[in-house]
Amino acid sequence: MADEDRRKFLKIATCALGGGVGLAVGAPVLTLLADPAGRTTVTTPTAPLDLGPVERFRAGEPPRRVDIVAPVVKDAWKAARDVVLGAAWVRRTGPDKLSALSAVCPHLGCAVGWDAQAGNFLCPCHDSRFSPEGQKLTGPSERGLDELPLQVVGGRLQLTWVRYKLGQPSREPA
Repeated sequence: MADEDRRKFLKIATCALGGGVGLAVGAPVLTLLADPAGRTTVTTPTAPLDLGPVERFRAGEPPRRVDIVAPVVKDAWKAARDVVLGAAWVRRTGPDKLSALSAVCPHLGCAVGWDAQAGNFLCPCHDSRFSPEGQKLTGPSERGLDELPLQVVGGRLQLTWVRYKLGQPSREPA
């Protein structure tokens, strides 16, 4: 009987020791894998980004495509400098009136270009066309081009980059 008790004890002790070692190794691995799930792992600038002097944009000229470059974008592990977030079409419609439209088609996210011959914006993916003010003219896009917030500070144009959800009629930030 003493032999059976000793074997039962050794079996339980071995399982307990193995379980303890497994927890000691497994807990840090699980923490490492699950840690970023509850955090915002990618941060992009929420402050306005400088597009340069406002004199670059003259009234009566066609819209000008401007790359939107973030000085720093951070994720859970590293930081990258001078990251291109996207592009905007900026135009001056009057002496003190400027507008910026996202160069991302609201249908499926293709890059929108300016068609100088037609005098409007064109998405080459599905042939959506947009007026110079950004309203939908033709094609499968559910809405017009997304307007981006602009402001002039000290003679320099400042744009706040916003990415909107694609494929829906309402304009909601992504």
